[in-house]
Amino acid sequence: MFLLSTLITLGHEIGAGAPCLKCKDKCEGFELHFWRKICRNCKCGLEDHDVQLQTEENQKVGRLFEDTKYTGLIAKLKKDGVPSYRGSQVTISITTPAIGTAVSVPAVATAATVGPAITSTQGARSGPSAPTPVAPSASSAPTPGAPHAPTPAHPSAASVAATAIPAAIPAKKNVVKAVTYEWAPPGVNQNLALRYMELLPPERRPIAGTQGADYRKKQMAKQLPEHDQDPARCHELTPAEVKQMEQYVRKYKDEALGMGDLTLPEEMGTTTGPAGARGPPAGAAGAPGAESTPGDKAAVGKAGVPAGPGAVGSGVAGNYSCHHCQKVMLQGDPAVYAERAGYDKLWHPACFVCCTCSEMLVDMIYFWKKGQLYCGRHYGDSEKPRCGGCDELIFSNEYTQAEGQNWHLKHFCCFDCDCILAGETYVMENDKPVCKLCYMKNHAVHCVACQKPVEPEAQRVSYGEHHWHAEPECFRCAGCSKCLMGQRFMALQGKLLCSVECKKKVLA
Repeated sequence: MFLLSTLITLGHEIGAGAPCLKCKDKCEGFELHFWRKICRNCKCGLEDHDVQLQTEENQKVGRLFEDTKYTGLIAKLKKDGVPSYRGSQVTISITTPAIGTAVSVPAVATAATVGPAITSTQGARSGPSAPTPVAPSASSAPTPGAPHAPTPAHPSAASVAATAIPAAIPAKKNVVKAVTYEWAPPGVNQNLALRYMELLPPERRPIAGTQGADYRKKQMAKQLPEHDQDPARCHELTPAEVKQMEQYVRKYKDEALGMGDLTLPEEMGTTTGPAGARGPPAGAAGAPGAESTPGDKAAVGKAGVPAGPGAVGSGVAGNYSCHHCQKVMLQGDPAVYAERAGYDKLWHPACFVCCTCSEMLVDMIYFWKKGQLYCGRHYGDSEKPRCGGCDELIFSNEYTQAEGQNWHLKHFCCFDCDCILAGETYVMENDKPVCKLCYMKNHAVHCVACQKPVEPEAQRVSYGEHHWHAEPECFRCAGCSKCLMGQRFMALQGKLLCSVECKKKVLA
């Protein structure tokens, strides 16, 4: 019992006071609601606040894979008795060719004395000052039948300069840029991991400090909610509910949970084990120490440099096609496979997605069920009802259904003040139930005529951004006070008018 209360206290301390990245100054700082999994101040999730969750994420994934056959693969650690996933944050040095290729250019000619013209047919004058004869190049040979200028009897200064020994200019060095990824596929060599990243949409690449890293952070919270795997993260479960949840967790660990791995499609015929654990064989594209010959280009030559036209990577990899999009897999491009799905199925990196939400499976963590890939959240939804209030799976036999959602009996509450709504009037605002008092205070529209809020059960007339009580006292002409219910009218700056005459009268 002490352990449970300690975990809950620590959970509420995580991110306390952190500013909200969505609400900015409107939020006073993160304060976790005691059972809703959101901020009490702004109603946003922890992932929407400026909180570094690397340690918490590692522990969550560590608990997820604890006591599974993937324990060794994810390099699980134990610290203070809590399993932890060894983070896969990596920094990759990407070599980019420098702009412009190093070339040799003629040296700048210096002034020199040229000997006199030799016109005698008896041979050139010997001596140190005799000029060296210049052999015509292939490009300077005259075209048969074409007019050409006569060859001068002696070389000019310009000719000497043109034939001077070229002076080499130092080659520009390739630019090496270090890129830090918040996550990279574990157990594969760097080139294969980098090529995997290049095949993802740019906005989904988890590069530290970018939109892609933020996307991964939010998907980690959404796809793998802690309260789907740990009873201690749930709100007041009974002993019977705890037992049912433990059975559910054991079931998905044994039957559904897995982590995707990378392979090269052309290697699938000879694969005998997880490709990610061993990487491509020596000499394959992307393998450490692989060498390329002029007639055999590797699909991944230098890190960060895609294969050019005619490379092996531009060919079709046997008969393999992506299980999601049905397009062919290319040689040299890494493909994702899921062991639980069987080795005959491959996915493009960007196609390894949840069948329900179509989001990329975060860190390639999947749940396999009836021939489909699921993220953790939607696998849970396919097994149990989920409470619309606390976001937890419902393991109780008694719960209520309202507005197309499921609810714990104790959690069908006002989203603003948490009062119980059983038997009470409520209004749905953004798919959340709100009691009448909070609706009138925080959400109700105001009548243009009387300036009072319009009650949820009252009839009203709306025109653009303006609203009126559907009563003769409010919905009437501003010029002659005629009731306009069921009548033609015009609206001018929030004022109702029945005719052109009343319009002129009001504007006068």
